[in-house]
Formats: sequence, C-alpha cells, structure tokens
Amino acid sequence: MKRFVLCLLLALPTTACFRDSGINIDPNRSTTVDPSLLFAGAATQFSLLRVAELTWPVALSTQMWASGGRWGLAQAQYDQTRVRSAWGRTYTDVLKNLEVAQRLAEEAQPAQRNTVAQCKILKAFAYSQTSFLWGDIPFSEAATGEVDLPRFDTQQAVLDGCLRLLDEAIAAIDPAQGGRIGAPNDLYYGGDMVKWRRFANSLKLRILFSMVDQDQSKAAAIGQVISQGQMIAGNADAMQFRYFNQPGRQNPRFSFTAIFRGGVQSDWYASQVVFDLLTQLNDPRMTRFFQPGPGATGGQIVALRTTTEPFSAQSALVHMDLLRPDLPEISFSYSEQLLFEAEAYARGFAPGGFDLANQRYRAGVRESLLSFGVPAAQAETYVNGLPALTATNFRRELAQQQWLDLFMRPVEAWVQHRRSGAAGQEIPAMTVPPGAPVSGLVRRLLYRSEEVNSNPNTPSGLNLDSPMWFDR
Repeated sequence: MKRFVLCLLLALPTTACFRDSGINIDPNRSTTVDPSLLFAGAATQFSLLRVAELTWPVALSTQMWASGGRWGLAQAQYDQTRVRSAWGRTYTDVLKNLEVAQRLAEEAQPAQRNTVAQCKILKAFAYSQTSFLWGDIPFSEAATGEVDLPRFDTQQAVLDGCLRLLDEAIAAIDPAQGGRIGAPNDLYYGGDMVKWRRFANSLKLRILFSMVDQDQSKAAAIGQVISQGQMIAGNADAMQFRYFNQPGRQNPRFSFTAIFRGGVQSDWYASQVVFDLLTQLNDPRMTRFFQPGPGATGGQIVALRTTTEPFSAQSALVHMDLLRPDLPEISFSYSEQLLFEAEAYARGFAPGGFDLANQRYRAGVRESLLSFGVPAAQAETYVNGLPALTATNFRRELAQQQWLDLFMRPVEAWVQHRRSGAAGQEIPAMTVPPGAPVSGLVRRLLYRSEEVNSNPNTPSGLNLDSPMWFDR
C-alpha cells in the first residue's frame, strides 16, 4: 500500500518558486516513475471510489437501497454530500496518474504498447463513468497538466472519445509481446492482455448501448462488436478488483461497518422498489439481497418504504454477505455481458433473433443468480420458469433482470434504469419521495462547488432531475 501512496504523490502536479532552477531539487529523489506503480495507484483509487464513496449515495438516491434514522428517508434518497469529493479524486488520483503512466510508456524505448493500451482502457472506463454521473465533463483538455480551466465536452463527445480510446487500445494490444503491466501492479488481470482485450470490447458494448437510443448509428456498431466476439466469455474474464479478509485489504463496505457500527449492519435497508420487483417475480435473490431486521418475526423480509414510513426493527437490511471483507468490486460481470447480448439480438442489432436472445437471456439470469449465491438447482428452476422474450415483452423482461443483476453496482444500475425508458416510463417504475428537493427522479449528480466557483466553463442551471443527453 505504501507504494500506491507514493505513486499518487509523484503523479500530482507541482509548482516551484524557481521554475528553471535546480535549487529546489532533492538530489536523493528519484526522477523516474514506473508506469506500473502509477497504474496500480489509479486502479486502487478508482475501485475505492466505486465500492465506497459512490456506492452509498448513488444506491440511496436512486432507490436501489433505502436508509432510515440517521439521514432520514427523503434526504437519503437525494443525498449528494458524500459523493462530491469523487469528482476531484477521479481527476487527480485516477485520470492524472493514468495520463502520466501512458505518456511514460509511450516515451519508453521501445514504446510499451500493451501498457499504453491498459492505460487507455482504464481511462475510457473512468471517463465514461464520470460522464454517466455528471453529464458534460472535462475530457479533451483534462488531466494533461497544461490547461488550468478545461472546457466541458458534451456527453456525446465524451462517450465517442471513450470509444476511440478503446479502439486505439484494442488495436495496440499484442498478447505475444511484452511491454505490459503485470502482476502485482495490474490488480485486475495480472497482465493478461487477452482478458484486457475482452474487457475493452465489453466496455465498448456498454457505452454503445447507453448511446444507441439517441444516436441510431450505434446500432450497427453494436452489431459489429457482437459479430467480432472477443468479449467477456466467462466468469474468469470478469473485470474485478479483489479484496481479501486481511487487515488493510478488506472491502471498504465491510471496514466501514466493522469500524463505525461494531460489525452490525444498521445503515442500508431493503428498498421497496427492489422488494416489490423481487416479490412480483418470485425471485430467489430476495434472501440473498436482504436479511431480516433484528425484530422481524419468522425470518420475514419487510421493506423500508421510500415514503414517510419510519424504519423499525422489522425493516430488512442489505445482507451482510454482500458486505463481507473479501467481496470483490465487480466492474464488468459475465452476467452483464450475456444480458447485453440478449438485448442486441432482441432489438435486431445483431442477427439471431429471439432464439439467440432467449438463450443469452436465460444464461445471463442464471449466471446472475449463481453469482449471488443462489443454489444451482434453484437457479435452474427459476430460469426455466421465465417467460420467453417476444417482440411485445422483451424490453420489460430484460430491463427488470438487467437492473436486478446490478444490485451491488449502483452506478451501472443507475445508467441501466435511466436508459430503460423515457422519463416517467423507466423500468422498474419509481416515484419521488415526499420532501425531495426536486419534482422528478434523480438524473444526475451536481458539480461540486469548488469546480463551479473556480472554472467558468462549468455548466450552470442544472438540477438533480435535469436529464442527460443519453437518457432524454
């Protein structure tokens, strides 16, 4: 962990009173930085943001989880306080490190092409996630250290830019060559460039699906990605950051509960929206997502309503198994991949029709259930009972399963919900909690005040319920 802190410090921009003088140079300080250390630091910080800082506010404000007591229900659904620092940390601790690492790899003799590809893929992931959270963001002038007040590129331009980064990375990858970041500093794939290429293609698919309803040309691009293959093809290809049941290496959600709650989960409750959908579908993930409240009778799961009902000892909680110390942070799962493929076939973006759509759909739901610990026999029974996808029901059936699959990944779940239908027609249906500060559902995060006050290019006049380009 010490080297991660070191690499983060080395990556930050510095200033000096004597710009062209050697007076402030420490002769004992290294003047070179290993790109692999910068990459590891960026990956570590990015995962921490996803699994902790972004998880709780986004899960609560998008009604994936519920909260009671300490924050209050309406406030919890729209709480934005803790997520504001994620903006700055993404640019300084993640994207700046990746930018420096990429430049060093490009300047090496010979150039480290696989390292450059790894940096570009993770940059595309970080930029696309940031845009899905805030909308228009600095991209073309960001993280270079050369522009003090970067312009905000449109969301469409950012996402197209992420696709270009991925295409460049895919073209550069050569598994037969060296020049890569391997173990222990590649904390995702240990330097396996075949898996990095698979993730890059799958991430491309995710971004394309977020754009296709506003840019119809992306339908053909989706079909091309599907036809070329080389995407995530099994659980061994899943993009994940591992945590361990060891001090200092535990999942931050577990650490928070252990340190501040004495190991007793008392913050995150069963959302009525999730509960109602699981009940409607008779879904066996109910007891995997939630555990009975301390005062529940007979092990009953009782949701915490996102209206005015106060929480009680009967209110079910997010299951402690989903807050365990060694739970990995999943960035892209096999089940997500299969459900995207099902959608591509059902919508006619790739040839295969509903025969292939149903095959991928059932496989995706099966993988999702298994990933949450549902026994194989029970998962098979549930999948066999699913209605077949048809031209009249596939949007609803797929959207429901895609959203549930992302239960512990609220950023992706939020993107999925916003793209599932026009405003007011999203799947599943949600209502605005009484006392919320806006009349509509949360559709974006607000730029932090430091950015608004310091950069005149920051967009203005936006509210929490102002739609982004991709979900209009």
